[in-house]
Amino acid sequence: MLTLALAAALIAAQPEQDESTPVVEFPHPLITEILAVVPKGDNGDANGDGARDASTDEFVELMNPHDEPIEIGGYTISDRNAGGQGAVEFTFPSLTLEPGEIVVVFNGGDAFTENLGTETAPAAEKAERFDAWTFVMELSDNFAGFSNKGDWVLLSDPEGKPVHVVSWGSFKEELPEGEGLVKETPADMSGGSLCRYMFGGPIVGHPALDGKLFSPGKHPIEARMTGDSQGR
Repeated sequence: MLTLALAAALIAAQPEQDESTPVVEFPHPLITEILAVVPKGDNGDANGDGARDASTDEFVELMNPHDEPIEIGGYTISDRNAGGQGAVEFTFPSLTLEPGEIVVVFNGGDAFTENLGTETAPAAEKAERFDAWTFVMELSDNFAGFSNKGDWVLLSDPEGKPVHVVSWGSFKEELPEGEGLVKETPADMSGGSLCRYMFGGPIVGHPALDGKLFSPGKHPIEARMTGDSQGR
């Protein structure tokens, strides 16, 4: 398992940036965690429904990193297959995120927790299990999911403008382009989710941060790496 020392090395290798300032501008949400390669066995049961599934346990986590509330209705997350077979696509219904609030979108799963939202409407309140606004994609294609070998998560605003893209691995398609588009490619895929170190810091393999495979609904680490075993 990767160590905190290796995590520090990975982070140090990233381009210097202000880690306290979000990489996305107000009023956009920020991609903070992606589980695209679901770990094998019971350890991969990210949605907590009692069964590991290579697709339905996939998730994308966003948060409001700003000092003011933001409206995320109309924002879309998608992968490189958008509009085609096996595409992962989800458009948020109207929902206001207060500063620091998190939203988690799972690929699928049936009633794995109370208070699940869909593209039609958010749940009445946050899911207690994750302490976050939680959604399920309800994709019609049973084989829809992120590619382990190479894919991306693209966040687009309500007008369809690309805002933020996180990519991994290799693929034939060209990455999305757009003025102001934030592009990130993690340097490490360490057997768990891809997780943001700080609001403006890099995304690395979650196990490299604190030994955990994933942590849907948890805040990014808001301090530089220390010996704190609690991590996220």
